[in-house]
Amino acid sequence: MRKPLLIVENVMLRSKDHLCFAGANWVINDDEQWALIGPTGAGKSLFVNALCGRIPVVQGQILYFFDNTSNGRTNLRHGEIVLISAETQRDFLQQYAGYHQARWHSVEGEGVPTVAELLRGQSIEHVSPYDMTPYTINETVYAARRTQVVELLGISYLLNRKIIHLSHGEACKVLLARALMQSPKLLILDDPFGGLDDASRKTLAQALTTILEEKQQKLLLITTRREEIPDGITHVLGVANLQIAMQGTKAKVLDTTFVKRVFVADSKVMHHVRQLPVTHWEASAPGAALIELQHASVNYQGVNVLYDITWTMRQGEHWAIRGPNGAGKSTLLSLILTDNPQAYANDLRLFGRQRGSGESIWDIKRHIGWVAPELNKFYQSQGTCQMVVCSGFFDSIGLYQDVTSVQAQIAAAWMQALGIEALAGQSFQAVSVGEQRLILLTRALVKQPLLLILDEPCQGLDATHRTQIINLLDSLCQQTPVSLLYVTHHTDELPQAITHVLELEQGRIRYPDGAGTKIK
Repeated sequence: MRKPLLIVENVMLRSKDHLCFAGANWVINDDEQWALIGPTGAGKSLFVNALCGRIPVVQGQILYFFDNTSNGRTNLRHGEIVLISAETQRDFLQQYAGYHQARWHSVEGEGVPTVAELLRGQSIEHVSPYDMTPYTINETVYAARRTQVVELLGISYLLNRKIIHLSHGEACKVLLARALMQSPKLLILDDPFGGLDDASRKTLAQALTTILEEKQQKLLLITTRREEIPDGITHVLGVANLQIAMQGTKAKVLDTTFVKRVFVADSKVMHHVRQLPVTHWEASAPGAALIELQHASVNYQGVNVLYDITWTMRQGEHWAIRGPNGAGKSTLLSLILTDNPQAYANDLRLFGRQRGSGESIWDIKRHIGWVAPELNKFYQSQGTCQMVVCSGFFDSIGLYQDVTSVQAQIAAAWMQALGIEALAGQSFQAVSVGEQRLILLTRALVKQPLLLILDEPCQGLDATHRTQIINLLDSLCQQTPVSLLYVTHHTDELPQAITHVLELEQGRIRYPDGAGTKIK
């Protein structure tokens, strides 16, 4: 006989000063596996945070039936629900790295745990080695679980690596392994495929299929791509405009127009030619070298992260950087962004100047706009979205200087160009992760840089917003002298404007003789 696992009963939630999800009703039964879908900004993350007790319930109740009894309770115990999301990843990693450049500073690795240490019972149970209270952890059980999840996710090669030295995709795999080792009553995965390369996405899909087939773990999977919903998912919950819009069996819900609006880009957006704000844009001479690397290498604790990289990018070129998780893409970008101190030990010229010849990092950063998952993690400003956008004029995390009337007009024009002007007065921390990504892209554009570096800019966005960004980038490349450096694991996210590709594999250029082969 089926039994409820969790009941949402006539609930209303509060997020900051807003009430939402009024009258929400939903049930997860113990024989069901659910996916949660909805457009960018629909309230998906907000809703699951309420399930985890992170968002207050101001009306109704959420009942948990995790005791194998017919009596539900409103209190949630530690470890019963585990959420893996961009927010929880940020909170976890900030224990070991308080700022995004910490990953590139070797001194910051002192005292930071390895992956093997993080996948121990003592770490997962958050027990201090100095805790004198009686507490028994069965490390034998956790060791068996670790063996299982390491094989399931294919991460044995990461065990001796420190957590802050992992790529974004590698860190995602480790946090998922920790979650599976906890064996929670309900595991919530918010965009688990985000930032993973093709092979890793296949491995994760197979792992989720195995988990669903074994029926030992209840899942709630949040995704913006239809192909990421495993066969073992039985039901789908749809949210829109901070309300439950649809729920039912997977076959029933996936055959609706609502789902098509989530997974298929709006036709008006697909064919829209965007007119950008008329502003002054910085430019170099056509064909001038923007980035020049000669035999560059980056090494951490005897491990070559980049090896013998020789590469030049010129004004007017638009490059895609491709490669699997851990190939060295982010490390390469860290040299260009002046975040990696090993830049001084390499033959690197940026915008015609030798690195370390007397220029400040701000002299370099003023020519560069940048968006990446790491920026999302570490941008902790409590200001409004408009303030975040305006911080792009000063390359600061937070706004600490007065904005001129001209700068305010430029910021407003770019927010309108991206269709996010309605977010201007809202708190940056109150909007969704997808909306934050659009805000940070606008922040990168307001100073009209020579070079725009985008690392997975479409991650976590629905089809319409992905298409909107890609169209915007194509318009930028057509209407301005900006040069684009673009990282993605999804070929369908590459702008048409991309002219060259740099393939990295295990820290090396994959095809040395064909590095930068022009796309035809």
